Amino acid sequence: MILRLIPLLLLTLLCTCGRAQENITLEMLQEQAAASAIDVLTARQQLDAAKLEFDAFGASLKPRLDLVANLPNYFRTSSEVTQEDGTVAFREIELNNSFVGLFASQNIASTGGTLSLESRLQRTDNFVQDNKFYNGSPLRLTYRQPILAFNALKWNRKLLPMQITVNQRALTAARAGAALDATDRFFDLVSADQERRIAEVNKAANEQLFTVAQERFELGKINRGDLVQLQLELTSAEQNLLRARRLVGAASAAIYRLLGKAYDMILLRPELPETEVQTDIDTERAVELMKQRRPEILAAQQRTLEAEREEDRIRRDLGPRIDVVAGFGFVRNDEDIAPIYSDPSSERILSVNLALPILDWGQRKALTKRATSARKLAEEVARRTELELGTELVQLLEQWKTVQEELRLATQIKDLANERFEISKESYELGAIPLSQLTLAQQARDQNTRAYASTLRAYWFTYAQLARLTLWDFINDKPLG
Repeated sequence: MILRLIPLLLLTLLCTCGRAQENITLEMLQEQAAASAIDVLTARQQLDAAKLEFDAFGASLKPRLDLVANLPNYFRTSSEVTQEDGTVAFREIELNNSFVGLFASQNIASTGGTLSLESRLQRTDNFVQDNKFYNGSPLRLTYRQPILAFNALKWNRKLLPMQITVNQRALTAARAGAALDATDRFFDLVSADQERRIAEVNKAANEQLFTVAQERFELGKINRGDLVQLQLELTSAEQNLLRARRLVGAASAAIYRLLGKAYDMILLRPELPETEVQTDIDTERAVELMKQRRPEILAAQQRTLEAEREEDRIRRDLGPRIDVVAGFGFVRNDEDIAPIYSDPSSERILSVNLALPILDWGQRKALTKRATSARKLAEEVARRTELELGTELVQLLEQWKTVQEELRLATQIKDLANERFEISKESYELGAIPLSQLTLAQQARDQNTRAYASTLRAYWFTYAQLARLTLWDFINDKPLG
């Protein structure tokens, strides 16, 4: 009987139901998901945007050159002019007032000041009086320095590099999250494929057993009830096989969706991963890795710094302010253009502007108090974020120790249940045990096969969660990404 059963089992296991199949491993799926999942693509775009914003900020700290021109600037109109006797007369005006200038400027991030260099020329054509004048500044150097004012450049120099680091960690975390999702969907496929394999083996075994039972029924060795029970088991196995094939298709389609690929009716066949991985994960080291690498912790620190920035802005914008402007250059006006550049007059500028709030009805105090409250909340959120992630990590490390032992026991139980079923099947074929004992052995084998797959899922899912929380590859002992 065993020799007759083996070819049928092999034929059933090799059957692909007329549909193409493709083998896939957990590592392969995790790598593909980490490269193409939508969350990964979003995180990569956000990192690129942060880098471009930092590049734009860096460009704003370099000298800038602008050409400004207004030509022609022609207008013809009439304007009222008050006479000596108090009456009003209207005079015709027809002018072309053109202007061209070249401006260079340099922002100073450390002080918030601006250094500018300019050269400009203006020409006025008076068509009514039939004359023209030039007014120009061949060279003018000016420095503007706000004192006690909010310095946005200084804060951006701190915050923008931090934003890049946050986005870099967020991209790594998105890849780890995609790998975690891939692990979940991979074992959905494993469960469905496991059900298919169980159903195929049960169908083949029940077909063989039903054939043997028919022969024994005809010989009067079993009753009609046992024969009907075997026929019921065979029909249930056929139904379970159809359901399992449908689940394999659904699990395969879910994986294609995760990878952003079209489902082309190709079923995926999972290859179970090895369970031999580095199991010695030190708790203190894992917690330190989490603190150094998780984007949520650095992002919380960034929000605290942004709250400090807003507090500083309100305090300075609504407080006393001094603006100093100093400059020197050359200037001249003339009917000809040449003297403006050959014999200009010197020009000096020094201006100090003071703004001192006297009465604001408590506006500055209220807004500063609000900003201080927001900063304290940001600090507490940062503390809680690190605390919650640390608690989750410690719990996962405890779970990791437990699930390893669970997997070891589940493997032993699965092997013993398979051995018990084979012994019971041979015993039933020899007539040594009743059908009820064979059915119990088959149910125990199926149950423990599913339990093993469930434990294997918990094993790898826990490991993927640990990798996601620490952003560390403990198998190869290196950073993720």
